[in-house]
Parts: sequence; structure tokens; C-alpha cells
Amino acid sequence: MRDSRGFTLVELLVTISIISVLASVVLTSVNSARNKAKYAAAKTEINQFMKLIDVARGESGKTFGEITGNLCSECACRGRGPAYSIPKDDACWGNYQAALNFLNTAAGGAIVFNQAIADPWGSPYLFNENEGEGGCYTDNIASPGPNGLWYDSDDVNVNLPVIKCSPVIGPHHANMNW
Repeated sequence: MRDSRGFTLVELLVTISIISVLASVVLTSVNSARNKAKYAAAKTEINQFMKLIDVARGESGKTFGEITGNLCSECACRGRGPAYSIPKDDACWGNYQAALNFLNTAAGGAIVFNQAIADPWGSPYLFNENEGEGGCYTDNIASPGPNGLWYDSDDVNVNLPVIKCSPVIGPHHANMNW
């Protein structure tokens, strides 16, 4: 007689269970690395925008809002649900594209944007041009992050250095000398 002993059902189930556990660990690690890479890409793109804004401000002698002609390019995007679901022909994307075009013009054509760059999750970057709005507010650039919702814990947000403050005029500031 031949000695041909195969695997028992229990041995096969244990082997399959071990492989399943190892596969889930590997997939979790891959997803975590993928998410970290997307955050790094968003930060890199925001840093590129900051450099473009610095060049545009230096070339034009204007604040970010004066360059774009808008003190809140991202306001058309607020409260709209996940940003990645906003159609590309919407004012949210239009304001973002216009801001990029104005920055490029002010920077002397440093970069040509044929279309607005989406963040790694498919949403528009958010430009909030607050500087010089009345007080010492800062401009910021943000990505709404993986969930596409603004102003929550998964956002990537960078404030630009304040270059110019302007007076706040109101009843409690009326007698101050600026």
C-alpha cells in the first residue's frame, strides 16, 4: 500500500485562517501607507501654491485677495457636502480656477494651469484670502481631506504668513489712530 496521507479538513481550515489574518494585516498596512502618501501629496501641492503666492505677492506688491479680486474664493464651496462630488463646472471649481489664473498672471506666467488641480481625494483646494480684510487675518490654503468635508479633523490646512494688516473700523475702534 502507498502511504498517501493528505491534509485533514482541520489542517486546511487552520492554514486558510492564518493566511486570512496575514492578508488583512498586509491590506491594513497598504491602506495606511496609501493614505499617508495622499496626505504628503496634498502638503506638497499646498507648498507649491504657497510658493506661487509668494512670487505673485512679490511681483505685484499686492495681498493674495488683491491679486485674486476675491476675499474668499472657497466660499462657494462651503456647506456643499463632500467636495469631491461637486461638479467641475460649479462656481466652487470656477473660483478656484480663476484664483490660480490670477496668481499665475501676477507671478509673470510662472505656471500654466490648464485646469484646476484636484487634491489627492478629488476635491478642489480651498483658498481663503483674508489678509487685509479688516484686522490682521491670515490667508489659508486647505484640502478637505479624505472625507471631502471642510473644517473637520482630517483637513490639510496651512496658514500663509501675514504681510499686511488693515484697520478694523467699528464703534470700539473709532478713536484709535492707525
